[in-house]
Amino acid sequence: MEDFSLAVIGAGQAGLAAIGAANRQGVRPLVLEAADQPGGSWPHYYDSPTLFSPRPLLLPPGTRDARRPRPLPAPG
Repeated sequence: MEDFSLAVIGAGQAGLAAIGAANRQGVRPLVLEAADQPGGSWPHYYDSPTLFSPRPLLLPPGTRDARRPRPLPAPG
């Protein structure tokens, strides 16, 4: 049996953000999700997260919006 220092309950938007933050810190979380895939319940109710909020606000931290070009690097 493995030991985990962090359990994330639910792999919706907040859970995916928590998993990403944990991974960036070198922590491997135990993820508990009732559905057969991540994403939470919103895919069952909405065609797109843009229906109720701006897309960039809904992306997990560290995720880039593929529709937006990357910013230019700082000079120097």
